[in-house]
Amino acid sequence: MRDQCRGSQNDHHTERRDVALAWVTLPWGILREFEKLQPTDMFKACEVQENRFKAITGKQFLKSLDRMRLFEGPVFSEGPESRARKAHEFGLLITLPQGSKSECRYTALVRKLKKLQETDLRWLLIARWLEGEGVSMAEEFLPKEILGRLLKTAKKARLQVSASDLQMARLVRIWLPYFERLLDDRDKLLEKRRGIGGALKELSKMGYLESAVESIYGKHEPVPAVMAWLTRRGEGYPANERTLQNAYSRVETAKRKAEAKFDKLLSRNPHRIDPWECHNFLHLIS
Repeated sequence: MRDQCRGSQNDHHTERRDVALAWVTLPWGILREFEKLQPTDMFKACEVQENRFKAITGKQFLKSLDRMRLFEGPVFSEGPESRARKAHEFGLLITLPQGSKSECRYTALVRKLKKLQETDLRWLLIARWLEGEGVSMAEEFLPKEILGRLLKTAKKARLQVSASDLQMARLVRIWLPYFERLLDDRDKLLEKRRGIGGALKELSKMGYLESAVESIYGKHEPVPAVMAWLTRRGEGYPANERTLQNAYSRVETAKRKAEAKFDKLLSRNPHRIDPWECHNFLHLIS
């Protein structure tokens, strides 16, 4: 029975993460291999990532991250005591002495529950513990009203980036590797003293999409080139470059703020920081 619960728990984690992972940038190791692909294969790879991402709206993505922040991450840690106070924004991580026996966890859990002043946080801690033990899923255990209040708290705690801005900014970033490579190949051709017209024709022969090649004319940086190309793609894509530029800028500003908060957290807690501790999870779309 316990194994069945743990199986359900893993399925529940997978369900939450499926939404977020559709937005995650390719890891650097994979990205390096990705850049070795031929232009036609590179385009297909970007297109696959775009189709996977477009199936999930920015609103769904943000809701999934709110749930991850609430319900994932360990309940107990054998790290420094300061970790429990500072490392998790809800202050729910319970630190234990190194090598503690399992029965110590119950005592520590009760002690932590007594210290928490907010009833909703007590519910949250118990829900996280039950899920961690494979007894019950956190969302299924929590009363509907309490779950709603906790999700609102998580929403307020994250940086206020709109779902539509996230959607557009992520679309730009998916295609950046393709256009970075395209511009790099163009510049190499120009170094061989080929005129711009000849260089663009050669890029098409190399397998780059003709509309993408046309979009880099007069462009020196990949982000504006991607934006110019996306606005030419027609229905289902942004029609205005300025709209894309503004959305991308707002998300980049929010990410810088999130990274600054995370760097500050890291400087205060020089021990290892887990990914789930990063403020707002905007590192997922970096």
